[in-house]
Amino acid sequence: MRAEDYGILNQDVIFPQSGRIACQGIAGANSQVAAQRMFPYGKQLFFKNFEGVVEAVKSGLADFGVLPIENNIHGSVRTVYSLLQNGDVTIVRGERIHIHNDLLVKPGVRLEDITEIYSHEQAIGQCSHFLKSLGDKVRITPVLNTAIAAREVAGMPAGACAIANAVCAGLYGLENLDIDIQDSDNNYTRFVCIARQKAVYPGSNRISLMLSLPHQPGSLYHVLQGFAELNVDVIKLESVPIPGRDFEFLFYIDLTASVTDPAVREVLDDMEKTCPRYLYLGNYLEN
Repeated sequence: MRAEDYGILNQDVIFPQSGRIACQGIAGANSQVAAQRMFPYGKQLFFKNFEGVVEAVKSGLADFGVLPIENNIHGSVRTVYSLLQNGDVTIVRGERIHIHNDLLVKPGVRLEDITEIYSHEQAIGQCSHFLKSLGDKVRITPVLNTAIAAREVAGMPAGACAIANAVCAGLYGLENLDIDIQDSDNNYTRFVCIARQKAVYPGSNRISLMLSLPHQPGSLYHVLQGFAELNVDVIKLESVPIPGRDFEFLFYIDLTASVTDPAVREVLDDMEKTCPRYLYLGNYLEN
């Protein structure tokens, strides 16, 4: 691709601080926390699911969208990667959020009173050790969002509780029965900001790609060799099965590099020509 096709902006352009920002969930969701950090003067628009966020950006209803893409305990958010595969939106910024998962209950509820726990599947996975300690008497129910779990529990019988952040306790009249119940205190989720048009803002240092490889010896080595020769660090390399194909895989690759470097663009252009499937997701700064 030509340099302008990557969306490289002038060095005096700064990342916007405001706009209409699409988030999944409701008030108190971790996506809202990430959106507020990226856009301190932005207006959040809430949508039921990740698809709604992407559609809002594609249609122009929202200027940007914020989506969780990876957790360091529970792994990649496959639904989000699937939505990015169409190439309709591009990543323009990243934000890493320290996730605190608390056990939220109605006032006066004790641990032995709990019969049901509601939360998002990612939070449930992040708290697997704690949940196993409760035994089989407690039913675990996934919902669309941790904040939605807290809101629903507020209207349920006392035996129901939610796994969500402390902000949700204040918003929905709940109490923190136990704090930081995640498997590890080193619990971070990466959120990405998506936009309709490619835009590489000054300081962008992370490139995200999605690709498949030719069925021939050394194809993965050839890709990695090109980065190694440029002293580019590959910070994510994950293979996922392609639905409907027999043992064929997509690779998610993240690099610490910038497309403002002509040598980096040359390697990427070569990959676009040789890979059966290649998608440049964006070059962006991650805080």
